[in-house]
Amino acid sequence: MENSNPNDMDAAFAALQKKFEAGVVESVLSESGALTYIVKDGLDLTEYAAMAKQVLETHGEVAHDFKGRVVNESKTDHADFVYKSGWPLDHLSEGEIE
Repeated sequence: MENSNPNDMDAAFAALQKKFEAGVVESVLSESGALTYIVKDGLDLTEYAAMAKQVLETHGEVAHDFKGRVVNESKTDHADFVYKSGWPLDHLSEGEIE
């Protein structure tokens, strides 16, 4: 069994977050609470969608599930991601919790 050093994981996440933030030009919040990230042209939108999901879920500051989107700056392409808040009350309206 391999042991993971928490400091290594923190450093790896910090590097990922820094890369993500360097590529994001703007973030837009819809009225329904979904986030769209606009990133620089030429970046891998699928990679940035995965990074957006990981950054959001690691911070856990958004209390509802939503489908987010990463769009290139010229708005010619996009990649979607699904954010799961992990907050137990978020699923109450869906009948998952009684």
